[in-house]
Amino acid sequence: MPSDILKSLESLEVDGFLFVGDSICNSDMYYLSHFLAGDRFAILLQEKTAILVSSMEKGRAKKESCADDVSSTQDYHIMDKLKSSGKAELAYPEVLKDFLLDHGISSLGVAYSFPAGIFQQLSRHFDLQILESPAKRARAKKSHQEIECITSAQRACERAMHRAERLIASSRPQGDILCLQGQPLTAEQVRRAIDFSLLEDGCEAADTIVAGGVQAADPHARGTGPLPANSPIVIDIFPRSKTHRYYADMTRTFLCGEAPLEVKELYDAVLAAQEAGIGAIRSGVSGEEVHSIVSAVFLDMGYRERDGCGFTHSTGHGVGLDVHESPSLGEGGERLETSQVVTVEPGLYYPDIGGVRLEDLLVVRDRGCQNLTRFEKSLVL
Repeated sequence: MPSDILKSLESLEVDGFLFVGDSICNSDMYYLSHFLAGDRFAILLQEKTAILVSSMEKGRAKKESCADDVSSTQDYHIMDKLKSSGKAELAYPEVLKDFLLDHGISSLGVAYSFPAGIFQQLSRHFDLQILESPAKRARAKKSHQEIECITSAQRACERAMHRAERLIASSRPQGDILCLQGQPLTAEQVRRAIDFSLLEDGCEAADTIVAGGVQAADPHARGTGPLPANSPIVIDIFPRSKTHRYYADMTRTFLCGEAPLEVKELYDAVLAAQEAGIGAIRSGVSGEEVHSIVSAVFLDMGYRERDGCGFTHSTGHGVGLDVHESPSLGEGGERLETSQVVTVEPGLYYPDIGGVRLEDLLVVRDRGCQNLTRFEKSLVL
C-alpha cells in the first residue's frame, strides 16, 4: 500500500477502512485494487489490503489485483447464509461480518458513499464511522506513470478534436445553418466523428458536448440538431482510456462563417482569462486564488456575472480516474500540490449569443505548470 494512504489511514484511528461496490463506478476501489469489476466486491484497507469477491471472480482477482489477500464469498459460506436468511441483502452483510472479524476489526471507517443498507447491518456488530476516503488525497497527486496515462488520453482527445474541426471547417454557411454536401451538418454527426476517432484510439466518451449558438449558453448542454453558421460552437471532449481508465479533458470553441464583433470580443476575453489562470498555476497557490484571478480578468474587461449570464462556473477541476476530482479551482478550492493534474476552463455564456469556452489540461509544478494540451486555439475556421 502506498505510504501516503497508510499514513492517512493511521490518522483515522480505526482498525480498517471498508469499501463495498464495483470498481467501474467507484474509482477509489479501482485505484486501491487495480481490479476492474462490474459486480459488487469489498476492499478492506489495513496495513495490508484484502479484497472479498464472488467465487467466480476469485481466480481473476488473484491474477489481476494488487491486493495482498483475496477471499471469496464462498469461503465465508454465502450459500448457507442465503438459505438461512432467505434474502441476498441479508446474507451478504453476514459474510462481510465474518470477513471483518477474521481481520481483527472492531472499529471501521467507511466513505460517505457507502451503501446505507449494509451500513445498517454492520453497525450492529462494529463501531462504524463515516469518514473521508483515504484514497482521495493520494489520488489527487499523480505519479509519473499516471501523468503518462493522462497524456496519452489527451493525445487521443486532440485527434478527435481535429476530426471535429475538419468536419466543421469543410462545411459551408447556408442561411443560418452549416451544410455539408448539401445537407445540414448536425451536432450528432460531429459527435459521431469524435466517437469514431476515440474508439480507434482505444478510448470512450459519454456526453461529449457539441453545442452551437444559443444551445451553448448552457455550459453542459450536449447540443442537438443542425449547427449554426456565424455563431460559436463549443466542443468539450472528455475521453477515458479503455485500457488504463484515466481521463483527459479539452474544450475548444469554433465558428464557421462571419464572426460577429461581440463573439470575437467574448473569445478574446475568455482567452485572456485562461492565459491568466494558466499563468497562476503552481504548487502552493490555492484553487480559489486561481479562480479569483480568472474572475478578475473578466471583471476588468467588463464581463460581470448577472442573472446566470457571464462566467457562471468554477475555473477548473482535477482529472484522473474521474473526469471531475480533487482539487477544485473555484470558491473554496484547496492548495495545489506538485504533480496534480487540473483543467483551466473559463467561459462566458449569454442566452442571446451562445457560449465561448476554452479548456487546457495542466500538471502542477513547483514553479508553474506543464501544459499537456497541444491543440491550437483559433475561433474562425
